Amino acid sequence: KKCMACFRLLRGSGSSKRQILVTLVEILLPMLFAGILIALRQKVPFKNYPNATVYESFAVNFLPPQLLYRQWQLAYVPGNSSVVRQVAEDVQHSLGPRAIVRGFETEDLLEDYVKKDPLSGKLLAAVVFEHPFSHDEEPLPQQVRYHLRFSYSPKNAPLFPLFQLPGRKLSIGIALIADSKVVMLDEPTSGMDPSARRATWDLLQGEKRGRSILLTTHFMDELQCCGSPLFLKNKYGAGYHMVIVKDHLCNVSEITRLVHMYVPDATMESSAGAELSYILPKESTSRFELLFAELEMNREELGIASYGASVTTMEEVFLRVGKLVDSSLDIQAIQLPALQYQHERRSNDWTTADDVSSSSGMTDVTDFTDSGTLISEDCSNIKLNTGAMLYLQQFYAMFLKRALYSWRNWKVMVAQFLVPLVFTVLALVVARSFPSNHAAPQLRLGLGRYGDTRVPVALAPGAGPLSASLADAYEAQLAAQMGRLVNITGEAAKEGGAFNERCVVGASFRGHSNRFAEATAYFNNEGYHTPATALMMVDNALFRRLAGPNASISTGNHPLPRNLSEAAQGQLSEGQTGFAIAINLMYGMASLSSTFALLLVSERAVKSKHVQQVSGVYLSNFWFSALLWDLINFLLPCLLMLVVFQAFAVQAFVADGHLVEVLLMLLLYGWAVVPLMYLLSFLFSTAATAYTRLTIFNVISGTATFLSVNIMDIPELKLQDLSHLLDKVFLVFPNYCLGMSFSQFYQNYERITFCKSNPVTKAICNFYNITYQENYFSMSDPGVGRYLVAFSLQGVAFIALLFIVELQWARTLRRLFRVLLEDGVLHPEDRDVADERKRVSDCQPVIESMVGSPLVLQELTKVYSAEGLLAVDRLSLAVGKGECFGLLGFNGAGKTTTFKMLTGDESVSSGDAYIDGYSVLRDIKKVQQRIGYCPQFDALLDHMTGRETLSMYARLRGIPEKYVSGCVENVLRSLLLEPHADKLVRSYSGGNKRKLSAGMALIGGPPVIFLDEPSTGMDPVARRLLWDAVTRTRESGKAIIITSHSMEECEALCTRLAVMVNGQFKCLGSPQHLKSKFGSGYTLLAKVHCDADSDHMDADLQVFKDFIESTFPGSLLKDEHQGMVHYHLTDKSLSWAQVFGTLEAAKDKYRIEDYCVSQISLEQVFLSFAQFQHCAENAKK
Repeated sequence: KKCMACFRLLRGSGSSKRQILVTLVEILLPMLFAGILIALRQKVPFKNYPNATVYESFAVNFLPPQLLYRQWQLAYVPGNSSVVRQVAEDVQHSLGPRAIVRGFETEDLLEDYVKKDPLSGKLLAAVVFEHPFSHDEEPLPQQVRYHLRFSYSPKNAPLFPLFQLPGRKLSIGIALIADSKVVMLDEPTSGMDPSARRATWDLLQGEKRGRSILLTTHFMDELQCCGSPLFLKNKYGAGYHMVIVKDHLCNVSEITRLVHMYVPDATMESSAGAELSYILPKESTSRFELLFAELEMNREELGIASYGASVTTMEEVFLRVGKLVDSSLDIQAIQLPALQYQHERRSNDWTTADDVSSSSGMTDVTDFTDSGTLISEDCSNIKLNTGAMLYLQQFYAMFLKRALYSWRNWKVMVAQFLVPLVFTVLALVVARSFPSNHAAPQLRLGLGRYGDTRVPVALAPGAGPLSASLADAYEAQLAAQMGRLVNITGEAAKEGGAFNERCVVGASFRGHSNRFAEATAYFNNEGYHTPATALMMVDNALFRRLAGPNASISTGNHPLPRNLSEAAQGQLSEGQTGFAIAINLMYGMASLSSTFALLLVSERAVKSKHVQQVSGVYLSNFWFSALLWDLINFLLPCLLMLVVFQAFAVQAFVADGHLVEVLLMLLLYGWAVVPLMYLLSFLFSTAATAYTRLTIFNVISGTATFLSVNIMDIPELKLQDLSHLLDKVFLVFPNYCLGMSFSQFYQNYERITFCKSNPVTKAICNFYNITYQENYFSMSDPGVGRYLVAFSLQGVAFIALLFIVELQWARTLRRLFRVLLEDGVLHPEDRDVADERKRVSDCQPVIESMVGSPLVLQELTKVYSAEGLLAVDRLSLAVGKGECFGLLGFNGAGKTTTFKMLTGDESVSSGDAYIDGYSVLRDIKKVQQRIGYCPQFDALLDHMTGRETLSMYARLRGIPEKYVSGCVENVLRSLLLEPHADKLVRSYSGGNKRKLSAGMALIGGPPVIFLDEPSTGMDPVARRLLWDAVTRTRESGKAIIITSHSMEECEALCTRLAVMVNGQFKCLGSPQHLKSKFGSGYTLLAKVHCDADSDHMDADLQVFKDFIESTFPGSLLKDEHQGMVHYHLTDKSLSWAQVFGTLEAAKDKYRIEDYCVSQISLEQVFLSFAQFQHCAENAKK
């Protein structure tokens, strides 16, 4: 019916065609403008207007090292010639001689330069003075504040790598702007790498004068940027930690005897692997000189490769104070293991099989009261399920995940149930208004059918009594009378279209005698029944004049019944009800089908799907469990639709047991469309976008194709051949097949009902070639068999394509035919890195990864061809059992890319990696079943609780069902997550989410565990809990690879570590080895007793500063306030004995209240490599 109406409209009058044209223009014009804007957005570069620039502030005397290697312009305001020399010297001292200095008198001139001059693209920064100078001849005054303002805009886009977290830094800048006297910073450096964090600390150091800064942080070292922690360390700290790197002939007992001889209260912290650790009480600093002198003189005899000392950390102070304050939390149980393991670092070269077996973790067990079986904390000593049991257990875990998602997202459930039902009910309600092929009832004539009408009655001038009485009788029929003369022609011109709608019939009377009168009836020819109605009203007037005022004539119009020939011809073109049901059903199913992609898109966006794959889930389990649940979910709305068909008594779908056939059509549609939604879900990264666009796709692929085929099938258009061709082409769309199957099913029922009603109708159907199929599933028209076959084949094809995409066959083919990478020249390597490369190249990687080193990297390389970026450059490494290897580097150094290659999230450009005997290139599925992975960002599903999440991963690992709850409880307890175990993950804090992510990697005890910044956002107590869990896992013989921005975390956990720069290892070894090899000097914190008078305070402090600078030449003053000084002693030739001896001798003379000396930190070693990051890229530019 709709198709015929469209066709009639296209063949209608010129006004109708103009109306269609105007409508099309109104629709297409906005789309055209939108397309133009999108094209311009893609092609036209935007100018660098000042309001598109973001500024960040840095102290002039400290800049990120990356800036030292750039050629940029430097502008300053005002451009006063008297200060050119001072500005150039001061700023170029930080930027290097490559900076070109420009001066501008005002900021407006600077802004014009930035906006108009093409050379401004090289403008790095502007030095803007906040106060004018009082004397031109004076050098740059100290009281004048100035800062660098870095442009960050499309014009200077190369600066982008400097600011990984521009939003965080911008927030700090907003807090410091306008010289605020009180500044509150809530975890300002969260998520920054050490270089960026250190730059922020230096910024705060420079900005704290004249301000009160209140700072909260999870980095205990960060507290030192705004005050003195020396008092807290002295009161609550454990003292000094002395770490000795053992040589092959190390005599541990003799070293211990020597330490106790000079420091009787010293205690051994650990003696395992390549390092030996002691705690030296702070009260014994006076004897440190003799101890260190003795160790220095007897290094070779004692077998000491190197040694160093560090003072109590602020994190230890935090834990000790927490123990005193919070008696409800057993801090002792948390603190002691962590403090012990912090300095228990083992080197792979020194770890023996006996060491691993003796610390295998079998003694750290939990008694499971439900089963009575003793198992280790991470359940690594449980025999895991394999084969069919593992497959079924994983299927159950994945199925339960989908069920929980549907249960806890009731809005999605409502959409799945109500939307198809609403459209189905709407279709049936509309279908009831369509005229049927059966005989229509009699239609009674009258004005009531036309609503509010205006009936003009005219009486000719000089009319006689008969004409007047007829006019009165006519008016008596009307509900309302107009007792005034009206110019009908003028009224019509005045009201326009409204007159045509209101004026349906009318009459005029004339005649001068009592025996003769003439009546004329008028009618509006736009109404089908107005002629008969007009005549009826005039006849009624005559009848009333003759029979009296109460007489009337009731008139009706009974349509002639259609003969069988006409009814047969109607069967060829009618089918409104089936058409309406098909259209509305496609709309409803479009929304329902799109919901099946929501969880998949969310899982892929947060990397939860990848972590599930890394945890060992079979692809078939992942997809077929989802398919089974979604088909069950799909079945429920389908059953409700059958109830609706029954309620509306749609005979085509409910008579003769057709409900079963209708249900089969709906289920086969679900079998086809659900895998299609799975396949298309890969195109989207957000669930909302996926739902919207997939719904639009379903509507277009259904209704557009359905309408086009039906319109072309109209005989008058003579496009039936093209219609049949498109019908075959569109069989690839499930939504088209759904619409056609329901439309054809309904039409077939109507034809069977008509043609088989009696022998005559059957003969007429044969005469007019009206075909029908008693088998509704026939392959011939109007049977729906071919659409059901299409459904079946579509489901199989889409599932096959899905697995092709998942198994990355295309990526494998590209790798087979790729051009081999050219062997580039390796830059000079550190000796330790070169030795590790040689060790890997000389071994058999498969055998080595099966026996001694579960993880072996052999020339591992990653190149992003589109950007031409070498992200990972020929890494070679072997990580042994019971070893925790730290992978350090700045943001963009290649750490996360390395993890992605090892876990299968990224392809390997060249080289290979072996995990537990399996190649990442050839056996990625087996590799994934042997690793645990905690990604950089939380790969968690918000609709599950913490307990449900860990249970799911325990089942994916193959932990037997009877042990799942116990293992989950162990992990929850070890990470202090028990209070939050039954809360939804969406309510977790950032720290708790990181705990849960780490627990997912540790549960089940896989042989190799990857932890990508696992403790980001955790408070110190939670961080120590995680460290304890990781350390116990390492002791059980697992190989752990960790990346972190916390250097203390690396010292606490890592037996070895490497610093990555530009995708390569720059150094490799144990933490103490790196500090001894690359560290320069010592860090000194001292508190000098000063008189209350400010002048004397400054004098006393200055005397001590002169002493330090004369005694330790080259010392750098890092900080000074309230009698407290912080020096960096840069002389590498100084020994520990010299430093402690000198300070002890000067303690009374310079009234030193307290001091502490420590070796340069691992973070400072790490920052020493900052200048190499991206230097090669900058040189190319």
